[in-house]
Amino acid sequence: MKIAVIVSSTRLSWSTRRLIAVLRSRGHHVLLINASDVALVADKGFEARIGPHRLDPDAVIVRSLGMNTSLEQFLSRLTVLAFLEEMGIPVINPWLPTLIARTKMLTTLFLAKAGIPVPPTLLTESLGVTLHYVREWGSVVFKPLTGSLGLGAFKADDIDTAYHVASMFLSFSRPVYMQAFIPKSGNSDKRVFVVGDSVVAAARRVAPPGEWKTNVARGGKVEPTTLDEEEERIAVKAVKALGLYYAGVDIARGTDDKLVVFEVNAMPNWRGLYRATGVDPAEHIARLLEGLAKRGGEE
Repeated sequence: MKIAVIVSSTRLSWSTRRLIAVLRSRGHHVLLINASDVALVADKGFEARIGPHRLDPDAVIVRSLGMNTSLEQFLSRLTVLAFLEEMGIPVINPWLPTLIARTKMLTTLFLAKAGIPVPPTLLTESLGVTLHYVREWGSVVFKPLTGSLGLGAFKADDIDTAYHVASMFLSFSRPVYMQAFIPKSGNSDKRVFVVGDSVVAAARRVAPPGEWKTNVARGGKVEPTTLDEEEERIAVKAVKALGLYYAGVDIARGTDDKLVVFEVNAMPNWRGLYRATGVDPAEHIARLLEGLAKRGGEE
């Protein structure tokens, strides 16, 4: 099969390089496509093109649409995915689930609607409303509305700190996305990697001493772990609630032992998870993509 791997830079992550290697080892022809190079044409039909050539792969996997894009760039690249889907090409992950997963409040909405436990969450452009909920919730975490790797997240333990952080966001015309801080049991969480209907691997991530962020990119230690029945069920349910084919789900138990879903990443990396568990999600993703292509994109 001819498989397009969509990226946003020539600097590929280890996980993307690994996925490409696995796809090639399984006999597929891999087209590495920078999202910014795709042109869309609507004229007596619609098609996607790379220069003079029509882009018509058998399947597409999206690894990155860019982290520091403008809104117009992001919507343009999202439209590329929509065009490819309308051309009958299986795309993982599809454009609408990708949008939902990329926008944290939409993620929270869809998870909560499915009955999945999430932290108390606020999205607002009002400083007064922000401070009202800081008083109600106590310690809070501010996050960019889009983003990953723990970048740009701030923890505020008092109203003065919260005031300054919220004011900073609003001064840059950014809405406030804020969650009640939930202390994690053992100062750790679990990254659960779901492909299709199954958990293929899971690892425990432990925050460095004195820190609260468990992200591997922020210095978190990764180690093997097991999941109980509830953790596995909730992780798979979270991926399905967002309409994703594969994702990394961050879950943890609070100090009250209640399970909470914190993040769902539609374009997860897995180098740390692979080192901790020996499980390579790339093989599972490749098999999923092959199955979708054979069925014409229908599950």
